[in-house]
Amino acid sequence: MRNNITLNLNASNALNKYLKADLPRLPHEPGKQAGVNTLISDQNYFNWQLQIIDNSYKSREKTIIVCEANSRFTFFIPVSLKLSQEELTQRLEYEWQLMMAETLEVYQLIPRSDIAVLLSELSKTEFTPHWIKNTDLSISGHISDAALWVTQTLQEEGLYELPKDLAIELAIYLNTQPKRITNKAIGRKEKFIPIERLLHYCQSLITARQLDDGSSNEIIDKSNIINFSDYKKD
Repeated sequence: MRNNITLNLNASNALNKYLKADLPRLPHEPGKQAGVNTLISDQNYFNWQLQIIDNSYKSREKTIIVCEANSRFTFFIPVSLKLSQEELTQRLEYEWQLMMAETLEVYQLIPRSDIAVLLSELSKTEFTPHWIKNTDLSISGHISDAALWVTQTLQEEGLYELPKDLAIELAIYLNTQPKRITNKAIGRKEKFIPIERLLHYCQSLITARQLDDGSSNEIIDKSNIINFSDYKKD
């Protein structure tokens, strides 16, 4: 059975304007500000926040920064030619998996053969894209940090546009460094590595799908599940 998860693409006001879109907002509680809902990824919704920045002051060359809600896993899409909403959607649908695989390979969290299994298992889940205009202020802080990395790196390298290999290298570095966020549910700060947390989330989706399949077949195949704790770095 093929699971269906909504791939929520939460665009900033700047990206909404760039795409010339009129994106809907998420429902908000009375008395609270609209368009700044807190985002989490769960078994039904996979939330990413997107911002677009100028590579330098009012430059034609831009960079789209994409950050996942739970893990703060971040990657970059360099933009020199105008991207339509449809073109950007198509890139986002596969690029997050590509960047996850690249990071896993460099970080050596799991064997290369298991990365292939992971991607194969994820392909059995349907990620349905859904665009929203929303900015989680907590995630925005991490995106602002990533934006500084982009602009300062370009300045140091004397570049106008972020080359693909540099975009990958920068993303891998950021996704293997410790992050700190405040867990509002427990009121405490948490420290984690983005790639480890994203891997754990993806494995939870695979496990849930296999359990669903097993409930009808009375067989739960766990042979292809990568055990996160076995490979977690010290």
